[in-house]
Amino acid sequence: MATKWYLQGLADCMDQSIDMVNDTLKFMLVNDSYTFDTDHTVIDNGADDSTDPSYNEITATNYTGGFGGAGRKTATVTRTVNTTNDRIDYSFDSETWSSLGGAANDTVAAAILVKEITNDTASRLIAYIDFTDKLTSGNDITLNMTSAGAGGNLRISIS
Repeated sequence: MATKWYLQGLADCMDQSIDMVNDTLKFMLVNDSYTFDTDHTVIDNGADDSTDPSYNEITATNYTGGFGGAGRKTATVTRTVNTTNDRIDYSFDSETWSSLGGAANDTVAAAILVKEITNDTASRLIAYIDFTDKLTSGNDITLNMTSAGAGGNLRISIS
């Protein structure tokens, strides 16, 4: 599982306009048509193509996407100051989407950590979590964030 920062999302964390521990952050699921770019900034950039996460949010039974949609799961974040390796580690609890798909299916390719602000055109992208594509079929889909083990899922190093 590869995790990557969005550049503006990281900058917002650094200047504390996004508080990784105390703000309400969410995971949204995107399909295999979305192409990650570290320069993407918001959930809905109006492009309605592979550069627009909102356009590529999955469409599946038991997943309601869009701003405030129940398909977006609230993330539980823990921050650790790692003095041994001179970095800050962010760890997330795993999330499960129950009975995803069935009548309507999509391919889940990644999760994106976001901070919803007013609407999707203002809501900030923070990090991209890539994993092996999974076709929804009415089964549970789990974003297993514990697989990163010690050292967290996202890191900021100062070395």
